[in-house]
Amino acid sequence: MSPFIAPTLTFTLLCCSAASLRAADLEAPAALPQYSGREASDFSGLHAGADIGAALGSAGGAHTSGYVGGAHLGYTFQAGRLTGGAEIDTFTTSLSSGRLAASDYSQKFLSSLRGRAGFVFADLMLYGTLGFGYSTSAFRDGTGIARATIKGASYGVGAEWSPVRRIGLRIEMLRYDFGANTYVTPTSVTSLRTSTNLLRAGANLRF
Repeated sequence: MSPFIAPTLTFTLLCCSAASLRAADLEAPAALPQYSGREASDFSGLHAGADIGAALGSAGGAHTSGYVGGAHLGYTFQAGRLTGGAEIDTFTTSLSSGRLAASDYSQKFLSSLRGRAGFVFADLMLYGTLGFGYSTSAFRDGTGIARATIKGASYGVGAEWSPVRRIGLRIEMLRYDFGANTYVTPTSVTSLRTSTNLLRAGANLRF
């Protein structure tokens, strides 16, 4: 056998093998990687629940602080990962001020009616909220007490986690801007600009 025949045969076999493998690749291309992200949980429907939290704010020149506890009721619409809806809540509160000269200030009731809009990541919904807030307040000095229902804007952000279809656990931060309100006692007329920041955690059940 010629010394050139064996290398030539080997080269020919390698070329044929490579061509066969290339043809197989063209007939059955490799599958492209697929997105495996989890589907969005369903947050839609009527929901109701309870909340507890803490509040910090100001009334005139004094800081206010206290604890809150209450309930909420709302409805959520969902389209894919986008959500929208409305919610109403009401709380009793121990919110009160330090001394305002020879007087003091307190709030015993806090509530809001707000719209909500958000986005769902798997089991987690992040949302913003905006609406109307109101509260009952009292200003007391040495000669008497003046009460008022104060009103203003309520807005904030929140996150809700839904480990199962009907149950949601959430945390929310709200701000209430009540503006200036006037309190009249037998010996004074006092205007106080009031705002309250509320951090609360809660749970709700969807129906």
